[in-house]
Amino acid sequence: MARAKKKEKEHYEPWELYRSVQLTPEQKAEARARLEEQVAEARRNGVYERVLGLIGKVKWSGSWEELRREDDEE
Repeated sequence: MARAKKKEKEHYEPWELYRSVQLTPEQKAEARARLEEQVAEARRNGVYERVLGLIGKVKWSGSWEELRREDDEE
């Protein structure tokens, strides 16, 4: 009876996956340009000024119980 050969384990290169999903320099430049366009549009629409105006007026954090209590009071 012949012995079956053990399957050779595939060599795993830890950085192989990382390198395979990296963006190319062209993709990075396109993404950066899209982001800059979105930021410029947000500035034109006054988004940053509105957020700054909400500071001190909006409760930015709270517990689930507090939020439920506020909903029940309304």
